[in-house]
Amino acid sequence: MSKGVDAVELALDTIQGFSGDEREAVVEFLKVRRARVPAAREGPATAVTVLADRVFMWPEFDRWQAIFAARGTFPSRWDGLQEVPAPQTSPAVRAAYRLRKLDLLFEWLDTLRRGATALGHYTRQGMRARIVQQGDGLRCLVCESFNGHEVGHGSDTMPPIHPGCRCVLMAVTSVPLDQRFGLHARRRLRASF
Repeated sequence: MSKGVDAVELALDTIQGFSGDEREAVVEFLKVRRARVPAAREGPATAVTVLADRVFMWPEFDRWQAIFAARGTFPSRWDGLQEVPAPQTSPAVRAAYRLRKLDLLFEWLDTLRRGATALGHYTRQGMRARIVQQGDGLRCLVCESFNGHEVGHGSDTMPPIHPGCRCVLMAVTSVPLDQRFGLHARRRLRASF
């Protein structure tokens, strides 16, 4: 079993409200690189789309929901999740919230899978890795303290740092930039200076 799948299965153990078959369906769904819940529900329902109809408990999400609410700022990926719908809210609004939360869960699980796989690859190659925020101009106060932080096998802090996190792992090499590429790329690089 790969490190990425192990990370997903470990994370799924913290989610309450999914059956064993549904957990397996989620893992298979992510293996084929489909990290988004289909928006349209055409055709027969699959185990994955059925999950959107169910209330599930995701303690890590709830913890970060409280942290972001206390700070009054949410990451951009939390669009539509800033406020938990009250029980008296319309069923359509509650369903839209659950679907968006499920989409964020799939994104989080997929990022966990990719990060664990990348770290395993870097480790096998004898390279180090560091956490890097994606440069989209949107700053996350939580992630800024981890930007540039080196991680290794068994690290406590790995992207995604929180649900909706856009941090990634990048390899740290000691080879100078102009030596990382082939002869033609080096010539173009020199010509550009």
